[in-house]
Amino acid sequence: MIHLDGITDYHVHCDYSFDAKGTIEEFCEAALQRNLAEICFTTHFDSNPNGYGNDNFIRVKGEMLPATIENLAPYVEHVQKAADEYFLRGLSVKLGVEFGWYHGCEEKAEKLKEAYPFDYFLCGIHEIDNICFCCHSHFEECFSKVSLEKTLEKYFAQVTSASNAKLFDTIAHLCYYLKYGLGFYGDQILTAHNQFFDDLFKTLAVNETQLEVNTSAIRHGHSFYYPPVDVLNRAKKAGVEIYHTGSDAHHPSQIGLDFEAATSLIPSSIRSCED
Repeated sequence: MIHLDGITDYHVHCDYSFDAKGTIEEFCEAALQRNLAEICFTTHFDSNPNGYGNDNFIRVKGEMLPATIENLAPYVEHVQKAADEYFLRGLSVKLGVEFGWYHGCEEKAEKLKEAYPFDYFLCGIHEIDNICFCCHSHFEECFSKVSLEKTLEKYFAQVTSASNAKLFDTIAHLCYYLKYGLGFYGDQILTAHNQFFDDLFKTLAVNETQLEVNTSAIRHGHSFYYPPVDVLNRAKKAGVEIYHTGSDAHHPSQIGLDFEAATSLIPSSIRSCED
């Protein structure tokens, strides 16, 4: 196993996320084994009342509970406890959340952000017209409803709205539609999305909304990241801040996935959100 001395992983899902396995302690131990300097837990918080294909639950002590602000408390307390314990062992542990974006969610996001002392507030865009486009069981239904251009238009409109809300530190896995969209639409998607980037990156730069280098595309069978390197370079040239690598780990074995290469794309790979 290659060690990642001084590197951070700012997108980690432990078993409080409905779709993840592994306790907070198991993820921390895996991070120590790889010599990571810091990890940030970003459990899913999905609460779209009109959505389907995304489960609006938080797992607490093995029980699926509704994704409410109150029900997130055990997760917050658990991460804070781990932060105290693992600091003494040389691992910095940060508290984050991946908030699932939907139309009209700003008030809920603001209340969640006010309720807990998050170090990192990540925005995950997983739906188009309330249908999950990154779920194996729903992506075909999602993409079949509209044209490729309309799909991209709707996706980038949501990213723009999320940035304009000025609630989120970072947009998670930009271009996440490529997970299944590349196979569904074909290579044309790789050129069709180019028309949306200039306006989006202006918005992100003005609002100081960051992007991450999300390496989970590798385990999804792709040869790129979310977003691909050419898009990342275009974003950096437009003045968008890109500070963090995120494995989007849903199992301890996925911590630091492909970071040996990915960290070269970050201006400072050991930068934390306190800098």
